[in-house]
Formats: sequence, C-alpha cells, structure tokens
Amino acid sequence: MSETLSEHAAQALEWPRLLEMLAQHAQSGMGAAQCRSLSLSSDLIESRLRQQETTEMVSLLEEDNPMPTLAFPDIRERLARSRKGGVLDAGELRDCAVVLALMAEVQRYAESHTAEIQALARVLAPLQDTKSLCGIQKAIERAIQSDGSMKDMASPELRRLTHQAQGLKQEMRQHLEQILHSKRYEDILQESYFAQREGRYVVPVKTDMRGRIPGIVHDVSASGATVFVEPRELVELNNSIKVADLEVEREVQRILRELTALVASNAEKIEQGIEVLSECDVIRARAEMSRRLKCNPVALNNNGRIMLKQARHPLLLIAKDRVVANDIQLDETVRVLVISGPNTGGKTVALKIVGLFALMVRAGLHLPCAPESEMALFTDLYADIGDAQDLSRDLSSFSAHMMYMIRLLSESSSMPRSSSAPCALVLLDEPVTATDPQEGAALAEALLCRLAELNMKVVVTTHYGALKKLAQTTAGFVNASVELDVERLAPTYRLFMGIPGGSSALEIAGRLGMDHSILNDARKRLLHEDRRLDELMVDLQRRQRQLVEDSEKAQSARQEAEQAAREAQGLRAQLQEAEQEARRGFKKKLSKQFQLARAEVQATVDSLKREQKLIKAKETKQRLNELETKAGQEFVPAGRPIPLEHLGIGDAVEIVGLGITGSLLETPQGKKRVRVKVGEGEILATVSNLVGLAHEASTEITAPTSVSAILRRVSPSNGLGLDEQTVVDVRGQAVDEALDHVVAALDRAALQDAPYLRIIHGHGTGRLKSALREYLKDSLYVAEFRPGDRAEGGDGVTVARLR
Repeated sequence: MSETLSEHAAQALEWPRLLEMLAQHAQSGMGAAQCRSLSLSSDLIESRLRQQETTEMVSLLEEDNPMPTLAFPDIRERLARSRKGGVLDAGELRDCAVVLALMAEVQRYAESHTAEIQALARVLAPLQDTKSLCGIQKAIERAIQSDGSMKDMASPELRRLTHQAQGLKQEMRQHLEQILHSKRYEDILQESYFAQREGRYVVPVKTDMRGRIPGIVHDVSASGATVFVEPRELVELNNSIKVADLEVEREVQRILRELTALVASNAEKIEQGIEVLSECDVIRARAEMSRRLKCNPVALNNNGRIMLKQARHPLLLIAKDRVVANDIQLDETVRVLVISGPNTGGKTVALKIVGLFALMVRAGLHLPCAPESEMALFTDLYADIGDAQDLSRDLSSFSAHMMYMIRLLSESSSMPRSSSAPCALVLLDEPVTATDPQEGAALAEALLCRLAELNMKVVVTTHYGALKKLAQTTAGFVNASVELDVERLAPTYRLFMGIPGGSSALEIAGRLGMDHSILNDARKRLLHEDRRLDELMVDLQRRQRQLVEDSEKAQSARQEAEQAAREAQGLRAQLQEAEQEARRGFKKKLSKQFQLARAEVQATVDSLKREQKLIKAKETKQRLNELETKAGQEFVPAGRPIPLEHLGIGDAVEIVGLGITGSLLETPQGKKRVRVKVGEGEILATVSNLVGLAHEASTEITAPTSVSAILRRVSPSNGLGLDEQTVVDVRGQAVDEALDHVVAALDRAALQDAPYLRIIHGHGTGRLKSALREYLKDSLYVAEFRPGDRAEGGDGVTVARLR
C-alpha cells in the first residue's frame, strides 16, 4: 500500500498525537525525536520482541534500583566535525564525556540484571564494544571540569603557565592598588577602581584630566566623562600578562586538539553507543506510557484474530478521568464488523481503538486493555475517517471518499495474498454518504463485499439499515452497536457485539430541543416497518443491557462469594492453628511434669547410691507409675476415640500421656503390650495406654522425651527379641550428655520391667565407653553388663541386664 494512504490512515487515527505523547516520556532529545518517528514492524516475531522489551523495562522501572536516567546530549554533529578535523571546545568535550559515562553506567546495570532482560539484552549488546572508551572518558574528565572549563592541572605545562600568568596578574593588582590609593592621582581618577579593556588593565580618568597621567587611552565611557587609560608605567607589565595569556591559550588548544583526536578516532563506536542509548530511551518512554495508562502486553497473532477485552482509547485516557471500557471481538471467521447506533454514541471511538491498537502493537507499545486480550498484526492499514472534502481540488465529500476507495481497491487488487489470513485492516467511518441514501447504501454493500473477497479485515460504522441487514444475514459479517440510554436519551458509550443499533435521530433531536410538532410529523412520515425495526433494536439493546448488568452482578456476587470462602478458609486455618497451639501448650506442660518426675528419679538414684537400699528404688518406681497414670487421666486425645476391642492391625492409635500417634502392627485384644509403628520405627506400648483414633485425628505428632516411652528397634540379628531389649544410641555425644540419656533409658526400662538395655556408644577413643561402663558398675538398676557379641555390634555396644 502506498505511503500516502498509510500517512492518511495515521493522520485519521491521530497517530502523530499519540507519538507526541510518547515523546513527552523520553528523557533525551534524540529519544524524543525517535519517538515522534517511531518505526512500525511488519514481522510478528519482531513485534513480540518489541513488546517484550517494553514489558522488561516496566519491570525494571518498578524495582527499587531502576534503569539509570537516560538524559544525554546529542553529540552526533560534534563527532562528525571532529572526524573532519575540527577541534571541539571544552564544553563539547565535556558532553562527550557525559555520554561515555552514561554508556558505561547502562552497561554495568545491564550486567547486573542479566536474568531480567532477555529481550533488552539484544538492544544493549552493542554497548559491550564501547568498554574500550573508558580511557577517553577518563582523559577528558582529567582535563575538563564538569562545568565545561579547562582544569589548571590538565597538563604540567598548563599548570606552570597558569601559575606564571596568575603571578603577573597579582603583581599588576598591587601596582594598580598603589595608583588608586596614591595622593598623586586622587584628583585625576574618576572613581577608585580598575578595569580591563581589550585584555589590558586600565584606570578610569576624568576626561579633562587625561593629560595629567601619561599612558594609552583604550576606551571612553558612554557619557564621555571618563576615559580608560593604561598608565605608561604599567605598559610593560600588561605586555607580559598578554604574552602569558597567549601561552596559556596555546597550551589549552593543544590539549583540546589532543582530546578531540581521541574522540575522532573512536567516533564510530561512540555513535553506535549513542544509538543504543537513544533506542533504550524510546523503550523507557514506551514503558512509562504503559505505566501511566495502565496498559498491558497482549498476545499477538497473524491470523486476523482480534479479541480485545476492556479496551480503552489511549488518547481519551489522557483527557478524561473515566473512560468506558468495551470488549471488541472479531475471531478468524469474521471479515467485516458493522457498528451502528446513535450519533455521538462512540462508534468512531471504537473504530479508532482497533486502528490505534493495530499500530501500537507494531511499535512495541502495550495496549490499554485487559492482559488476556489478543491482537492481530496487520502489515497494512487503511482508514477513511472524517470529512475528506478538498475545495482546492474541486472534490466534494463524496468525491473525495470515492477517490480514496478507488485507490484502495486498485492497490489491494495487486497485493500478493500468500495466506488466508488477512494482512490489511480497513476502517471506514460511515462510507458512501453525502449522496442518495438508496444508491449510497447499495454502493456501500457492494464495497464491503469486495473488501471481504480481497481478504481484508474491515470495521465500518454506518446508519444504513441495508448494511445492518447485510451483517445479520451474511457469513463473515457481524453486527455491533453502541448503546443509547432511552430514559435519559444519552449515549452510554458501551459497545454490544452481535446486535445492530438504531440511530435514534428523532429522540436525540428532541433532547436537543427540536419542536415536538416537527418530530411528530417526522414519525408519521416514517414507514411502519422502519418504526417497528427501530423499536425492535431499542428493545434488543435494552435486553442486552439487562443481560450485561445481570452478568456483572453475578460476577460481583461470585467474587464476593469467593472472597467469603477465602476468609472462611483463613478463619478455619486460624482456628486449627489455635487448637494446635493449645495442644502444644498442653503437651509442653505434660512434658514438664515428666521432666520434674525424672529429676525426682535422679535425686532418688543419687540417694540410693549413698544409702544402698533397693526398697528406695521400688518406691520411686511406684511414684513414676502414679505420675504416668495421672497424666494419662488428664490428657484427652483429639477426635472421637475408638474402643480397643474394635481395633485391628493398621488402625491409628495414640499413646496416652505422650501424644505419640502411630498404627498398630498387631491386634491388642488379650495382650498387655503391642507393637506400634511410629514413623519409620516401632514402639512397644502398653495396651492400657492406647486409645484408638478416628481417621481425621490421626495426625502424627513428635513425642516429647518422657519416662514412659519405650522406643524399640527391631534387629533380626540381635538374638534377644523385641520384648527383651531396649536400645539407646549415644554415639557422638559428650560424656555428660550420654550419661543423661542412659539414665533416662534405665528409667524407662525399669518402669516396663525390661530385662535388658542395649547401649550403643561406638568405639571412638574409648573414653565414652569407659565412662558408661564405670557408671553401670554402681547403678542399682543393673545386675550385670557385658560387651555386645559380634552380631550385636561387638565392643561398640554394652548390653546391661537389669534387676
């Protein structure tokens, strides 16, 4: 399609206005200029990449450490001048250093965010080649101040010459001060100050007194009352200062030439970096506009599918606080969308939304619509919107529109069509008007059918009833309408897909103040069928509005129900947590009771060591049994208990007093003790301490260390059997810690009348083994002990037989 038609379409859609808004978000002059002439991609993959660039930039801008500010001067002209042999001044070189510093900063930022910038990495990749420019940046910054002035320290020679010139000027000031305060010149001088003219120091002398002070006149005041004279005695010193200044300037120029040569030799790389910064600034502007308009990335396709949800006109979002969002849906089967309805109802707005969105996705811009939307990529766009009258060419509105349509059809017929998917989007605002309505409607019908045959996607607005009928009865055509609030006779700007809309011209004219008698006369002149059709369309819109409102209410109610369900779930979780916390508190209290009992046992054992009375140990054993019974009475497991006689293998049980849950490995009926599986291990538990649990209460709980738990390990090679041996493993523990565990294990074994205790201590240095066996010699619980046999673990195990 020709450039002229494309430019006409862009102007009709106000695309330049949108680009100007985009340019306002750019931070550099180059970026703003590039925004105003933003290129459009015709490739689906490239368009997706551009959109991904914008998405990644939005994410970076929302971080605590956003992308560096991309404000930089345009130095392209200076680079071109340097390549032609021109010498850049200090300010221009300072600008070059600013650009080089920004390149390095952006490159460092990119390297620190490699995980977040897959698409942006492609844009920033050329900055890798600019790392070698850091030396130029540093050389310029060593010589030039940030305000663009030359540093005295730019070179040793410049420093020497500058100090020499400053010394001469200081000497000059001293001479001038003497002249100004001398009685000899008191009546001659106009005022007590000195000045400079043409780089030479002078004093203000009264005009009529200039003969009183020999010297050279350099200037006269505007009033003529003062002449500025260089006293003869200062001429030679002024000459020395002039020479010193010239030498300083020669050295400054030498430094500027040297720095310019550095820039010129790397001008190509610098230009490449500038282009990257400019493109990055454009992407940042796209991201900033996306954030401002609350836009989203959308899925792109090349099969003509347009599924826009909650779409809003981007230019209206800037001008208005509230913009009505609409769904515009044209799947692959739809070739022509016919939008009808009252004037000022939003038909053209809907038309422009589709057109602007088609341009925006090609430019990498996010769309002001819901994120689940989908937009097709159209490589060609035609839009005939508004009055095309051109008096300079003697074209009426009708003639001008026809000329556009003729050119469109001519060029479209010659366009290659490689697939069934439409590659061109055509937007027509009330086509074939300003002529006889019947002929215009017929021509419009024929035109739309031809465009559909040419495989184009067409969106058209109209008041022609014939076009509404065509859309209702022809495959590939779909009606849509903008709504009119009948009660208020005001447009709502809502778009309804699938139904045509009436123009409501008489109603709107009445709202605007038209005489009622004229309106009544007009209604009488309408054909009965036309009036009936308008009434049907109004009724359809009313029903559609009611359906939409009901749907919105249902959606709102569903959201409220889901929110209530989430709140109920949260409350349930809180109650469960409170219950668990209460159980944990109870178990902690229970554990503390057992710890106190264990302390009492230990005190009794210590007493027995002193008194050597076995009856004392038996009294303590009875005391522990009493504590265990009391604790068991206080603890009530959660859930409804199951009687023991109903329990079988695999049923969940809880050991009262410990809070341990597990599953039975054997039936409890007629037995004193049974095996219970807890986690990966087994426990030999007293049947009287078991309570059957319902399935919902069988949550496994880690048991506290208590004097009534007997943790058993099944060892098929130990030769002692499950009911004959309690095991305690103290490998890797310190002596004091291991003794505590062994004492607790002896307590447990004694309470359950276990005949043996197997202590696993390992070999190590032998210190732990010796300490344990030394303790066992004096324990009143132990009748005798021996090292384990080979099957039991050898000398790394001690087997104690209990009394």
